[in-house]
Amino acid sequence: MDNMREELNVNSINTVVHHLKQLEKKGYIRKHGDRGHIEVLPAPVRDIVYLNLYGMVRCGKNGFFNEDNVINRVPFPVKQLRVNPDSFLVEARGDSMEPMICDKDLVLVDKMPVDSGDVAVVVYESGAILKKVYKERGRIILQSLNSKYEPMVAAPSQVNPIGIVRGVVRSFRAADLSFKKNRP
Repeated sequence: MDNMREELNVNSINTVVHHLKQLEKKGYIRKHGDRGHIEVLPAPVRDIVYLNLYGMVRCGKNGFFNEDNVINRVPFPVKQLRVNPDSFLVEARGDSMEPMICDKDLVLVDKMPVDSGDVAVVVYESGAILKKVYKERGRIILQSLNSKYEPMVAAPSQVNPIGIVRGVVRSFRAADLSFKKNRP
């Protein structure tokens, strides 16, 4: 970074970081891994958006969500999945949202207001969780899709909606993908 700062004749590394983020956002470069490797693309990529992947979010209590905790940036096709630059990804943990969202699935979330009936990421009791949100009679009901879990009831002041679920990227385990051959 210091070499880039000197080459660009700027005083702050933050300026370099800002410009690199803008070049990545506009599709001119692609960053690889935590080591800072940068690939300059031959032409700007227009139909790909890089979404932030944040830490895990529980399908139950005590999940973690912090906008500063970007684990990775994942490329997504804009047109096919209708994602936008304000969309982001979280990794689901737990089984309370099964069968729609399973443990270790990546969940695509749009940062936008949450309406009653939406499946959403919300911060509740200082943890991030995935739940179906119902607003009724001055209270918020956070409902699991898995019937073995009871709904959580909270005051609106206890719930901070982050965004609504727009899609799920299923994570399969090796055991899920093993098939037995039918023999005649």
